[in-house]
Parts: sequence; structure tokens; C-alpha cells
Amino acid sequence: MRKTLLALSLPLLLCAQAHAASFDCSKAATAQEKAICATPDLSVADDQMAAAYQAWLAAASPDGVAGIRDDQRLWLRTRTTSCPAGNAANPIEQCLRQVYKDRIDELRLRVKTLAGVTFVARAITLTARDGPDDVLPGVTEVTPGFGTLQAIWPQASSTAPQWVAWNSAIVPAIIQAANANESSSAHDWNGLVQPGVDRSLTVTVERVNTQWVSVSVLDFYDGHGAHPMENSSEFYWLLDKQRALKAEDVFLPNSAWDTWMEKRLDTYLHQALDSQSDGNYQGWFTAGDAPKELQGLVTNPGDWKLEPAGFSIFFQPYQVACYACTPEPLTIPWSDLKPYLQSGFVLPQ
Repeated sequence: MRKTLLALSLPLLLCAQAHAASFDCSKAATAQEKAICATPDLSVADDQMAAAYQAWLAAASPDGVAGIRDDQRLWLRTRTTSCPAGNAANPIEQCLRQVYKDRIDELRLRVKTLAGVTFVARAITLTARDGPDDVLPGVTEVTPGFGTLQAIWPQASSTAPQWVAWNSAIVPAIIQAANANESSSAHDWNGLVQPGVDRSLTVTVERVNTQWVSVSVLDFYDGHGAHPMENSSEFYWLLDKQRALKAEDVFLPNSAWDTWMEKRLDTYLHQALDSQSDGNYQGWFTAGDAPKELQGLVTNPGDWKLEPAGFSIFFQPYQVACYACTPEPLTIPWSDLKPYLQSGFVLPQ
């Protein structure tokens, strides 16, 4: 009797296993697909990834679907190259677990609701064919033979005028941030894609309140040199005024807030960096440029993080020190800034 039950249940079990992943396991061809089908927890992870991907597709507007599908195809390619078979130091199953965790976390952020507003990510993937001198031997590109630009950015689903204006402003803001990091002058996505360079721009909504919305822009730039670069910036938008945030929206003009903050920043950088720079971090800058650089950090909202814990200034690689020496952000409690704040500015909660 027990054999009969087992014989009846075995085909059903095998059938379930054959379709436990987002693809038909009976047609699994690559080492990665075979590992997913043979490993129960990876098969579950693949199902979770597929569900998150489908949720993103379902929430997207019709003109956003093609970009989402391109984004998923690109991820499938990188899944293969990121987790090759035969790596004893990082077995394929172990590698795939991390790759899937990261992808599921990413996809679940593609549709996000904050303060009653739903944001659905848009995506674009562009390539530029490499020339003979664009890539060094042995380099693995995201798209073999091409430089690749991948961008992900949020759009508000609301049709209220303030959100329509924000939707129109976000892409130019991303491109401007990318230009600042690379000293280029691109006017659209096409101007940012380069042969021999793999670049991703990932934009995430951070905070929304009645007055302003903020996003973080993460710019990962891999020219396949000594190491990739990862820069970040913030973009703050005043909803009612339908424009980017300015320093005078937060701080009282003529209150010397910037001078006070520059002194605070200078003290912090001395404490954080002098031991790594032969006694004075200012030696990192061209002679006489340190005050100008500090002023730029203090007054540029792109270098700020406005958080409940306080006002933070963060630093890009090579901005104030060597790549490996980049200090942690300086955070100043809002209570310390109270004498300088505009009374009507809404602090983050």
C-alpha cells in the first residue's frame, strides 16, 4: 500500500519540481538553471524573484514595459557571468543565493508607496559598440562587445500637478548629477552611454512629506580600470513651488549658517583625516582651494542628507581624500542648527 501511494505521488512531485522555478526545469540548459532546479531553496528564490518582477510589470504604464523587460534580460545575463560553474571558493549555489537575494530586494523596491503616493520605477538599457581599444583583454563586460548604460528611476503614479511636475524634473536631475560626476555635458540618456564603460544609475525615493520629496542617485561607473567608481548624490524637490530645493529654503539668509558649518566641517575633516595625510588633510587640495571645496560641500543640496537624526554632509571618493580614505558623513543634530533654520521648513520625520 505504501509503495502504491509513493508510486502515485512521485510523478506529481517530479512535475512540481519541474516547474518550481520561473522557467521549465525540464529545459534547463545552463549550469545556473540546473543548480536552481536541483536546489529547493534556490527554486523558491527564483519563484519569489519572478513574482516581484511580475508585480513591477503589472504596476507599470504600457510605455514602461519594454524597459522593464530589457532590465530583466540584462540581469539574467549578469546572473550567468556572476556565478560561473566550477568556482571552488564560491560554489555556484552559494553565489546564486546572494545574487537572488539582491535581485529580490531590488525588485521589491521597484514599486514603493510613501506618504500615500505610489512610485513605480522606469528602466532604460542602452549600449554602445566597443572599438578595438575600448576594452582590455580578459575584461568581462555586462554586454560583451558593448558599453552598457542601465538606469532605474521612480515615477509617481499620482496625476496631481505637483507630482506631474516632479515626474518631468527627475530625469534631467539624474543626468545633471551624472554630468557632475564625470564632467561631461550629456543632455539625455544617449549622451551617457560610452563604449568600453558599464554604468548604472539607480534612483531611490528616500523621503516624502507635505513640502518636499527626496531621492538618492547612485552612479556606478566601471571603465574596467583599477577599480570602478561609485558616486552618490541627493535630489530634493519642493512640491508646492515645483522646483529643486535651494539652501535658502532650509537656512536663514544672512545668518552666517554657511560660515558656521564650514568651520564645523573643517574641524571634522581634520579629526578624520589628518592622521592619514601627514598632519593636514588640506594637503589633498591644490594650494588655496580647500575653503572653496568646503563651501561647495556645505552649500550644495546634492551633498546633503536630511534625516531625522540630523543634517548630514557626505563625501564622494577622491573628493576630500584618497579613495580608501573617504570619511563617513558628518552629521549635525537639528538642535545645533536651530538658530539658522527657516521656521517654515519641514524637518524630516
